[in-house]
Amino acid sequence: MGKLGHCHKAYQILVGGVFFSWRGFILAGDSKHIVVVGAGITGLAAAWELTRTGPGIEVTVCDGAPRPGGVLQSEKIGEYLVEHSADMFSCEPEGAIELCRQLGIDGELLCTHEVQDKAFVGFGDQIAAVPKGFSLMVPALEGPIRDWPFLSAEGKQRLLDEVNIRPRASDGQDDEDFRSFAVRRFGLEAFEKLIQPLVSGIYTADPKRLSMRATLGRFLDMEREHGSLIGAMQASRGAGGDASASGARYGLFRGPAGGFGELVSALHDRLATTCCFRLETAIESVARSGDRWCVVPMATGQVPIECDGVILATPARVAGGLLGGTEFGELTSELGGIEAASSAIVTMGIARADLQLDFSGFGIIYPHVDGGQVIAISFASNKFTGRAPEGKLLLRVFIGGALQGELVDLSDEELVKIAIGQLDRSLGYEGTPEFTRVVRWKDSMPQYHLGHVAKVDRIEGLVGEVDGLELAGKSYRGVGIPACVQSGVAAAQRVMAW
Repeated sequence: MGKLGHCHKAYQILVGGVFFSWRGFILAGDSKHIVVVGAGITGLAAAWELTRTGPGIEVTVCDGAPRPGGVLQSEKIGEYLVEHSADMFSCEPEGAIELCRQLGIDGELLCTHEVQDKAFVGFGDQIAAVPKGFSLMVPALEGPIRDWPFLSAEGKQRLLDEVNIRPRASDGQDDEDFRSFAVRRFGLEAFEKLIQPLVSGIYTADPKRLSMRATLGRFLDMEREHGSLIGAMQASRGAGGDASASGARYGLFRGPAGGFGELVSALHDRLATTCCFRLETAIESVARSGDRWCVVPMATGQVPIECDGVILATPARVAGGLLGGTEFGELTSELGGIEAASSAIVTMGIARADLQLDFSGFGIIYPHVDGGQVIAISFASNKFTGRAPEGKLLLRVFIGGALQGELVDLSDEELVKIAIGQLDRSLGYEGTPEFTRVVRWKDSMPQYHLGHVAKVDRIEGLVGEVDGLELAGKSYRGVGIPACVQSGVAAAQRVMAW
């Protein structure tokens, strides 16, 4: 197995019903060898599940990057703690919080700060808090909608009249694009100025192509069961729902005190005693070799890795490229059909005093119809402690996405200029950043286009016919960290069951 023999690991052997461990080299026998391709949070979660619940399984994790974690990276810049991608995760579903419990670091997680208004919408040179009680696209309270400054009287009335809009006649389809659904239920103005920016802040997608069933399926169910989303919300309130919650439910979110690099390090350090990590080992292809698998590194001179099973914890198109060949032609075609969008994050540290408006919210989202070039500004230091020194703010400005992907290729200087310009328009910024950092994530955000659920069903059906092969990651059934963790865990459980 080439370099694999140089991975010093802890092994276990069953003697008299008890597992004993030792350190050494790979030994022949009945143990199974699983290769995980991809050392992002999905691949690490899969490796963790394999070693945690599958004694005797040999695990190798391969990745072309020099460090594990994928997009989850943290960086200290002076007293600032900078995240290169996500800066928090939700406790629902429980995949990420459960992983932290297993690692014993759940006690080090931070809750978001309590502030009056967390999410804001920016329109022109004005900002306004998301109406109280408004959850992604459904108002729970009439008063805040009536008072919201960015909607005309007609737009407000059309939004509230949703309760009288008949549900879509069943045409045998269980999916609809996001724009069509939201406009049909709430009207064009409410969609463009309020609903679109709230949802695009999560998925950075083209609303005309985004699948409701794959991303916001509960709203389809609410319409089917209650005839109206407002009606469903009223029923929820009667059952004890929170009518005052607005935007994202930030109380459910957590962030590692030392950044996501802390979570990745904890996971890697625990795995390093039981797994073989082959970083800086890009993979060229994955193919069946008799009743086993052969994982071929890209670099000349690196010996192929033979194994019993493979988990591809990579983007769908990368997985399709690795499989290649005619044997997996249909599967490769389906995987290649899952597109991905690119985005850039401009991070900067500024003095709070340089803002004309004293902003305590978590972030500002921007409607595409306003013609700007920024998706959102996140105030990381307003969410969690330890992100910026006293009197300073840590901001992250998101640019690009499916609707403006070409902006990602602008120079660092041009992206910083866009970010500062938007900050000035919204909050009156009159200073010079203490530092700036530009991070680009090319083809990193999978696009759940109309029909995505049916496509993933087909992919999973095809994979189910191939012994020893599993797919995992955010390309399939969820883009958040909890969904990625659960995807990796589920793939590990399936390959062990096989």
